[in-house]
Amino acid sequence: MQLSVAERQALGGAALVLLVQALVPLHGALEYRQALVASQPWRTLTAHLVHVNWVHALLNLAAWLVVARLFAPELRTWRQPLVLAVAALAVTLHLALLHPGIAWYRGFSGTLHGVFFAGATAWLLALLTDGERRPRALWLPAVLVAGGWVKVLAEQPGGSLTPYAQWLGAGIVPQAHLAGAVAGSMLGLLFAWAGPREPVTHARN
Repeated sequence: MQLSVAERQALGGAALVLLVQALVPLHGALEYRQALVASQPWRTLTAHLVHVNWVHALLNLAAWLVVARLFAPELRTWRQPLVLAVAALAVTLHLALLHPGIAWYRGFSGTLHGVFFAGATAWLLALLTDGERRPRALWLPAVLVAGGWVKVLAEQPGGSLTPYAQWLGAGIVPQAHLAGAVAGSMLGLLFAWAGPREPVTHARN
């Protein structure tokens, strides 16, 4: 089976994340630290490569591969790397500027929300603006976009709280999910406006 560009990119990115996850002594130098991000700007991007533990990393990477396959037509060539960079920057700036009480952050989930919403939004808008659109084809992207936003908004805590997740053994940062979702949705609008999708015959078979 031939892999799409988005799937190959996700596999390469997953390999990088797994490599970084294995380099435990480096985690403290790569994670987001509110007190250090201004003087150590590499943390803006590297924070999204490190994870709290292997369960956290593997779940995020599995979800990334699923999202990359589902939205392969929308995330062609340069689009997925652009989403990753913009969403990572959006998450870091959101935490630094609006949630100074969140002292540290590790993980790909905020950036992954950006990838999800970019793909889902672009898919839905492409169908809505297609002169030959089939109403029956709208239900899945519409459910993904609506369900995604319900999930993101429902999980938002008050202020800079970070709810504790028993399965993770650490706090989670839903505020990062919100920032990624906003950035991804805006890029999805841009992708829908930019033009036709790349045909990938296996992506949603």
